[in-house]
Amino acid sequence: MAQRTSVDGNRVKIDDETYVVSSAGAGQHAVHDDFGGKLGYFTLRGKVVEAEDYGVAGAPPVIQIGRLWAAAQAGKDDKAAGPATKGVCRVAVHERPSEADLAKGRAYRAWMKKQTGCKASYFVHDPATGKALSISIFENRAQIAALRDGTPPGDAAALTAASVEIYPIVEEP
Repeated sequence: MAQRTSVDGNRVKIDDETYVVSSAGAGQHAVHDDFGGKLGYFTLRGKVVEAEDYGVAGAPPVIQIGRLWAAAQAGKDDKAAGPATKGVCRVAVHERPSEADLAKGRAYRAWMKKQTGCKASYFVHDPATGKALSISIFENRAQIAALRDGTPPGDAAALTAASVEIYPIVEEP
């Protein structure tokens, strides 16, 4: 017999049981049964759900709960996203990168440009003040997030950012 499932906010119902999803910080979510018993955690990486399941007897796998919850959230995000964009821009501010850091950053940018969805990548630097910006444009946010899971070559490393902002691009020149 097929399971009956539904999601209402942070409550995931599977057959006659209800599970509660709550934020555990840094993209991680805790899963509890309706009585507060902890079942485990899941983390969203783009559209991928990774689970740490405590293996509570009689409970469905945490990954199943996480996938149901994530699918419901993705539907909400699509409706609330606003106008369609032609890409997403990531702007990172760097303070006084060293020459060694700049060399690793150049190698990282070369690697990043080869990643799925990367439309462009720029680096600007004012040697007088030491301030620098990395500007990259991707097709969507998930592709920017996927960079964290990628493995750049050994001589490449992203520059340390003092701040990072993401902007939807609504028009191009």
